[in-house]
Amino acid sequence: MDETSLRAQLDLAVSDEPPLGHLVGNSVRAGRRIRRRRRAAGAASLSAAAIVVVSLVPALTTGTDHRASSSRPAAAEHPAPARTAYLTLENNTVVPISLATNVAGTPIKVPTIAGASTTAAATPNGRVVYEVGMTGNNAAVTPINTATNTTGAPITLRNFQPTDFALAPNGKTAYLTAGGDIVPVNLAARTVGRPIRVPAGSSAMAFAPDGQTLYVLSRNFPTGTKHGQGTQTAGTVTPIRTATNTALRPIQLPVPEKAWSFVEDIVLYGVQGGKAYSNAVIPINLATNTALAPIAIATPGFASGLVISHGGRTVYVLSTRAVTPIDTATNQAEPAISLPASAGNAYSIALAPNGKTMYALSPRGVVPIRTASRTVLPMISVPKIQPATEISISPDGKTIYVGAFIHRLPAQHGITLHSGGGVVPISTATNTAGRVINLGVSPWGVVFAG
Repeated sequence: MDETSLRAQLDLAVSDEPPLGHLVGNSVRAGRRIRRRRRAAGAASLSAAAIVVVSLVPALTTGTDHRASSSRPAAAEHPAPARTAYLTLENNTVVPISLATNVAGTPIKVPTIAGASTTAAATPNGRVVYEVGMTGNNAAVTPINTATNTTGAPITLRNFQPTDFALAPNGKTAYLTAGGDIVPVNLAARTVGRPIRVPAGSSAMAFAPDGQTLYVLSRNFPTGTKHGQGTQTAGTVTPIRTATNTALRPIQLPVPEKAWSFVEDIVLYGVQGGKAYSNAVIPINLATNTALAPIAIATPGFASGLVISHGGRTVYVLSTRAVTPIDTATNQAEPAISLPASAGNAYSIALAPNGKTMYALSPRGVVPIRTASRTVLPMISVPKIQPATEISISPDGKTIYVGAFIHRLPAQHGITLHSGGGVVPISTATNTAGRVINLGVSPWGVVFAG
């Protein structure tokens, strides 16, 4: 493994959050999460798995990617075309960037960002972006008017430090997690509801497209010791009925085969990373709320991301040097799509809104893959790509955004250092990277709205 690839993998293994945080897509289609990657040092060497939730209910298998799709639920508004990318920055600001010109606007001041764990979400009509931060020991959900790019009064959750944030598809309720509590917030009334209890260790959430069910991942934790190693308990995914804010019986995930492995994250269709199955995907039947047998992935490395094709017929799992398609009708892995060796170790993947191309992100650039032919196109080189950044695609599919640094500093103790931060826009029409949009500091996440 080369130095650049190794550096990116080490950053992912030991950091609480990658420098760019979680670059989210159009949050109107899914609950958004505040992702904390709490991996112990050396966790990058663990084998991993992805847990993919493919429902037998048709409404849950129509997604265009790994985020929730619009299945025309009666309560949700039709998504408005996004014109602006809103980036949350580590200097406690949100910066709007025009999708038409890629020009950054005036920074919008927001409450103090909670360490490396903040993100934003937009309402379906694109008129409001909600940003989550902290004021002292209190969580703050701040509304931003996208017409004026001004903030309203924050909604305060006292003595609450959130680890996850999801916005319902209709844009009316936000849910925040902390430990074993899920707290609903009525955004119109600006009222905080009673906590909903789920198993401890809740770390991520995602909505069904109709918004009627919220799925909460509770990560498994080592309990006790055995020959100096932790004894692993099973993780869970808890369904919550949003009409009554009632938690149903948790879905028990298979017990890991090795100690000190863990479930890391959840999207609408699944959970990615961390289970000690040798690169596997664990399907969950939402009709019966049961976890099915893990699907083995033969490629080396560990699962670091997944996307879902149009219609939900295929799951594409990224495993460091390859992408493995899984037929959701049979739950069988198909021949892997190998990535070029020159790309290094890929660690993030995204699907274009039209479903025709997926993009694998590596420390050196972005690798496009045609989904119909499963053809790998030449890598898009990004010279100043920020190590361990994430990837985001604009709703019109015309532009990809990845994090970037501005200056490379002299190495200290063999570690290459960077200063400054911004994003690089990549044209999907020409598959070329543009100039870095200098934001001064590294962004944590982006949401499209306005």
